[in-house]
Formats: sequence, structure tokens, C-alpha cells
Amino acid sequence: MLEPKDDAQRVLDSYQVQLAEMQKLKGELVIIHTAITRTKQEIATLHVTGFAGDNASRMTHELDAVVSGTEQATQTILGMVEEIDGIASSMIDGEKGPANEALGKEIQDRVVRVFEACNFQDITGQRISKVVNTWKFIEGHIGQMMEIWGGIGAFKDFIPDAPPEPQGDDALLNGPKLDNDAGHASQDDIDALFP
Repeated sequence: MLEPKDDAQRVLDSYQVQLAEMQKLKGELVIIHTAITRTKQEIATLHVTGFAGDNASRMTHELDAVVSGTEQATQTILGMVEEIDGIASSMIDGEKGPANEALGKEIQDRVVRVFEACNFQDITGQRISKVVNTWKFIEGHIGQMMEIWGGIGAFKDFIPDAPPEPQGDDALLNGPKLDNDAGHASQDDIDALFP
């Protein structure tokens, strides 16, 4: 038979083990709570400065400008190359002679290479589309996480982190200018500076 003293010690030891487990559980809950709070802070910052702020709009317009610029450049290059091809054909069909014919064929070979190289524009558009789709995927999942935590109202107590201030040369740059940007000098303005 157990002595009351031994029985009390056994109960005390059991409570001490349980108390140690509760302390450990409390520590883990504090870590989880801190992680959730920090995640909410990051989501609030992303929502305000990334997805809903001027940065997201600017990024989308920048990507559109890349696609538009490459399309315009490609069209200009292709137009010029077609003209060069026409001139080369005239050389071949015109005054007969091995020098003219050889030179015309050399030019046409290079024209074909330029046409092939201009395929970069289509690939560029495809890559930019992938980036935009990835951005939308991330934005959608951030929105879902916000809904899980109670919607935008659950984040009202979180002050978003300010975006980093541009440093060095980046602080001096305002471009390249997008079509709807105000406050930029046009090429005509720059040309007017020179006599």
C-alpha cells in the first residue's frame, strides 16, 4: 500500500510534467500567433502597396508598353526588311551579271535571318503573359487568404509597411514614360533646346 506521502509526490510529479507541457504548448502558441500576425501585416502591405496601389497599375502598364513597343519595333523592322528584299530582287532580276546576282542572293539570305530573328516579339509577348498570369494567381490567393481571415475589415488595424524609397540613380529616374504619364518632356521639347 502506498503511503500518503508517496501518493502526494506522485501527483505532484504528474502536475509538474503537465505544467511543463503546458508551458511548452504556450510557447508554441505564442510562436504561431506571432507568425499569423506577421503574415497579416505582410498581406496588408501587399494589398495596399502591391495589388491595389499605384505599383500594380504601373507594373501592368509597363508590361503593356513592353508588348506594344516590341510590336511597333518589329513591324518597323519587318517593313524595312521587306523593302530591302524588294531591292535585292531588283538587283537579281535587273542587270544580269554574276556579281549583282550573288550580292542580291547574299542580301536575301540576310533578310530571311532578320525575319527569323523577329520571332522574338511573339516569344516576348508569351513570356510577359506568363508573368501577368502569375501575378494574377498570386493576387487571387492573397485575396483568398484575406477572406479566410475575415476579409479586408480584419486587416484595418494593420498599418502597411511603406514601400522602400528609391536610392541612388533610381531616385533620379522617372521613366521610361508611359503614354498617359504627365510631367514628362516630349521629344519635341528636347529638340527645341537645341538650335
